[in-house]
Amino acid sequence: MTQTRILFICHGNICRSAAAEAVLTQMCREAHFGQAEVSSAAATREEIGNDIYPPMKKALREKGYSCPPHAARQTVREDYERYDYLIGMDYENLSDMKRIYGGDPLGKISLLRDWTGEAGQEIDDPWYTRDFRGALEQIEDGCRGIMQFLKKSGSSKPVQIAVISDTHGLLRREVVAELQDCSHILHAGDIVKEMDLDELRLYGSIYAVKGNNDLWQDGLRDLAGVLRFEIAGVSFLMTHDRRNVPRNLEGVQAVVFGHTHRYSEEWAEGRLWLNPGSCGRARFGGEVSMAKMRLQDGKILNIRKITFPDQPR
Repeated sequence: MTQTRILFICHGNICRSAAAEAVLTQMCREAHFGQAEVSSAAATREEIGNDIYPPMKKALREKGYSCPPHAARQTVREDYERYDYLIGMDYENLSDMKRIYGGDPLGKISLLRDWTGEAGQEIDDPWYTRDFRGALEQIEDGCRGIMQFLKKSGSSKPVQIAVISDTHGLLRREVVAELQDCSHILHAGDIVKEMDLDELRLYGSIYAVKGNNDLWQDGLRDLAGVLRFEIAGVSFLMTHDRRNVPRNLEGVQAVVFGHTHRYSEEWAEGRLWLNPGSCGRARFGGEVSMAKMRLQDGKILNIRKITFPDQPR
């Protein structure tokens, strides 16, 4: 099946367009929608080769978005032929794009907020406003509009996710082997080594919260203590310690937590409460375990507990 190719453009390709690429890529992955190719570029050469701007990367990570390695590039005339939709963040971007492409003879160029029903409105530039979370919310709205458009020609399939916790700096190879058929990985805290998070991002979209031992790494300080997100239409709330689960759980279908190093799985009032146990070192006399879940169209199809030997390979 032919893929729809989408290119996001902003001034430097280190804030808004890079964030839009991360958001729409993850939305497509969560919906198990493989008919889109998503990328981003700059309208200028000012930030060529640079990574996502740290405050925007922090905002993305706090909302559960993956931030793979990124190097800003400038859009070129050939992009107009390659991509089906070229989406800018503000009118200055559109002007630069039309100059680079030699106009817009095929009507491929639009503003991101055009896709939300707010035609002609710009995405605020957080480089000046410093409101990175606010800009990210606008970007998410635009990407949701794009997803609605894309889904008209797509269909959902079962999605398999891995749920782990309390690795404490030990990412076992046998655990990694279980992640290979999962599109999403949930980590309920006590990661300790930021490099383990970086490795997990190689295997799928990563959602992670901060545990009580995730205190001294700069990157780990960016993690939220409580995270709400949705995968395949199933709404999750995740935190490290069950005692930190908020009272208001309206709309939440699954609560994920860790900390105790003991597997537990229970349903209460139609809501799943899941602790995958520890898949790092065996502690407190508990077993080494994790969980896998299959999701589809807003439903939890099944949950599978996986255990490992005490001594890691």
